[in-house]
Amino acid sequence: MRKKVLAIVTLLAIALSLVPAGSVQAASMSPAMGIIGLEVTITGLSGGDHYKIKWDSVSYKEGEVSSVGSVVFFVPESYGGQHTVSVESPSGSSPANFTYIIVPHIAIDPNAGAAGININVAGHGFGVSEKNLAVTYDGISVKSGIAADEKGSWSTSFQSPPSGRGNHAIDASGDITKGSDVADKSFAVSPVVKMDPVAGGVGTPVAITASGFATAEGGIKVLYSGKEVRSSITAEVSGTWSTSFAIPNSTKGSHIVNVFGNTTLQKDIPDMIFTVAPAVAVNPTGGAVEDSIKISGSGFANNENAIEVTFDGKTLERNILSDDTGNWSVTSKVPACSSGAHAITASGKITPATDVTPATFTAQAVLTVMPKSGNVKDELRVTGSGFNAGKDFSISFDNSPVASGTVNESGSLQTIFKAPGGKSGALTITATDTRGTVASASFTMESTPPEVPKISSPKDGGTVGLMGDTKVAFKWSDVSDPSGVSYEIEVSDQSNFIRKIFSRSKLIDARYTLTEAEALPNGEYFWHVRAVDGAGNASEWTPTTVVKVGFMTTNTLIFIGVGIIVLLILIAVLPRLLKKKRPKNDWD
Repeated sequence: MRKKVLAIVTLLAIALSLVPAGSVQAASMSPAMGIIGLEVTITGLSGGDHYKIKWDSVSYKEGEVSSVGSVVFFVPESYGGQHTVSVESPSGSSPANFTYIIVPHIAIDPNAGAAGININVAGHGFGVSEKNLAVTYDGISVKSGIAADEKGSWSTSFQSPPSGRGNHAIDASGDITKGSDVADKSFAVSPVVKMDPVAGGVGTPVAITASGFATAEGGIKVLYSGKEVRSSITAEVSGTWSTSFAIPNSTKGSHIVNVFGNTTLQKDIPDMIFTVAPAVAVNPTGGAVEDSIKISGSGFANNENAIEVTFDGKTLERNILSDDTGNWSVTSKVPACSSGAHAITASGKITPATDVTPATFTAQAVLTVMPKSGNVKDELRVTGSGFNAGKDFSISFDNSPVASGTVNESGSLQTIFKAPGGKSGALTITATDTRGTVASASFTMESTPPEVPKISSPKDGGTVGLMGDTKVAFKWSDVSDPSGVSYEIEVSDQSNFIRKIFSRSKLIDARYTLTEAEALPNGEYFWHVRAVDGAGNASEWTPTTVVKVGFMTTNTLIFIGVGIIVLLILIAVLPRLLKKKRPKNDWD
């Protein structure tokens, strides 16, 4: 074995002795594989010589060899795979050629932070114009459809998904480049807690949202000024969780809110500050004028007196005293006001109104009617509140306009009108101002039908008129009703009134005589009548009554006339005829 090694060394020595002067064939390059931007060193050159480096036959760098016979260069932006590096030293001499293999890699920015932040990813050394590149986060695709340029470079960004505390792998792959070819980059997720709002009065609801806790971490607690306000919280598998709490009774000023769990320590989360300021709350937060409301205050001075409550700047309540925690409450009524939002605030001897967070009360328009039920033509008084001051308004009764006017300075309206007829039952009265505020009230119109009239004439089965074309006079009894009464009459030649020969409605009098045009010919007819009040309530029809028109027909009259004429002729002629035929006696 030693003899073989000695022979090889001897051959190498002879070969080196045959190399022409100025050749760099003894040079070497290290490393021969890596990522873009990596520093590469070429050694074995003659110190002081001029050198020239080419990358894939393109001049890349030149200069003077260092005294130790080496030069360095940085791998340029190029596609992944093999590339040729040539070095001439001195320039013009036979070059030494090396192979450098570019390995694909990615870079991320930032490499640490909260879940949900935007992460920039840049790829280098991928295939020439490689397509269908995708980025994964813990093996799950978060960005796809990316294409590299002709040098194998590309860039993109994505929002980091919800994920637990610790390191998470980011990788990339494409049509040519496998994920295993690319070294993973690690993104370190840290816990983040947010609080909203960060200021307000006692009782203010506060939402806590968190991310970056350990996967399914338990035992999470929320402290307010060192006192536990929420506990036994468990994070999701993604390390996220949320909760809420109401600010407890506490003094004016700054209060520390802390969060921690079984894994996440209190020192891992920066202190959050909630600033308690004097504030006013109202319950309910909306309603109508004259509604009762509870107004409460917090964050005032301990036992502060002479507290005054205002509604849109006008005094509503006064001489209120806070307790030893700065809290107070009072019950009041909503004053006359326009519809919409109104500010309720307070101030005291110590606490100025400018320091107090006001409450908002939303006034709603309300309409009332008196009386709430009645008859047609009853006088109705309609009042409204919560409308827009100075705006014109209109009133409709069952969608028909009945009144109008202008809203007064306090947002109220009032009008009087008589209930129109037409319908019974529950009817809607609506008020609308020109700004679009609308309110309604219900009025119940009486629904009792009037009594059934009684037939007077013609009597059932009676005959009227000598012959046809008779102007029949129909009569019935009067009926009274609080809403007023009119009548309907129908005449038919059929007892079921399927075919009506004549009908009339809205008759004021309890009688009707047919006109010349309506005169009935000889025959038998059926008629009935009913009463209808002003609210549209109708009585039952009267029992059907039969009337016969004409004692005789025209033919009968002609026959009788002819008979009478014949009789008259006989009366006049017969005596003469009898006289002529009588024989003479002896006395003649």
